[in-house]
Amino acid sequence: MSWSDENEHSFIEILYEKVKSNALQCSTFTKDEWGKINATMISTTKMDYGIERLKGKWNRLRKVYRMFSELLGHTGVTWDPNTNKVNAAEEVWQHFYTINKSDYKIFKREGCKHYHILGEIFSGTTATGGLGNASTHLPATSDEERQLEDDFLNRGVHVHVENIDDDADEVPKRSRREDIGTSGERRCKEPKISKSDKLEACMAQWSSTVSLKNEETELRTLYLKEKLSKIQGKSCNQSEFEATSPDPYSNIVCLDILNNMEGLSNEVYMKALKAFKDPDFRVSFVRMPEARRGPILELL
Repeated sequence: MSWSDENEHSFIEILYEKVKSNALQCSTFTKDEWGKINATMISTTKMDYGIERLKGKWNRLRKVYRMFSELLGHTGVTWDPNTNKVNAAEEVWQHFYTINKSDYKIFKREGCKHYHILGEIFSGTTATGGLGNASTHLPATSDEERQLEDDFLNRGVHVHVENIDDDADEVPKRSRREDIGTSGERRCKEPKISKSDKLEACMAQWSSTVSLKNEETELRTLYLKEKLSKIQGKSCNQSEFEATSPDPYSNIVCLDILNNMEGLSNEVYMKALKAFKDPDFRVSFVRMPEARRGPILELL
């Protein structure tokens, strides 16, 4: 089912109104809210995309917003919101093409049509405060958890473009960067913190805010610890870390693969966690071709 520009615009307006009404739970909506969003889309566009497709579109828009913010935050990159044109040196484009060539080619050609309103929607959902999930909230998907972790480690920014002086025609537009999740005020430059320290702080915050110690929470905590040990091991002695690497078919290895798979529902994700208790399944899961993993998990 395709997305026309008109339907995409309607979806974004619905999301914006939901965020304004404080319907957002951490980084997503509840099942009931998604049902209401789907009903509104049917009424507005006369098309039934279904909740899962709407969730996929939500994740796609969030990815587009984050990538475009990273582009505008790069030194030497300017953007004219009136013409929606991004100006950057060719070597800058070549750098971003190595990250995601197809999407950044679209940015070069078309810009980002709804960037400002996407900032209103997502600038609060990618702040570090989103890590503080209450036990009564729905569990985040693997995509959402990776998004929260990346935002914590890399501190995403929302870029506002403004004119410096209307009378100075020769002065180009400049970009003003703000930390996501602030009230809009400028923040003083914070001292640089190592990735290892940030990950330790992430683990501490995660542990202190989650009161319900279910199986998923325990495995995700082990996943963060594994990543921390990798970072610290590389900085100390790379060869020593490789010599003491864990079982290649362990729960942690399987969870790492699982968290990098896109499009998995919460139900399939939890079934996979239970299946990882079987050591034979873990071996098969790790060694099977990547293209087969998703369909196999759907059959659990």
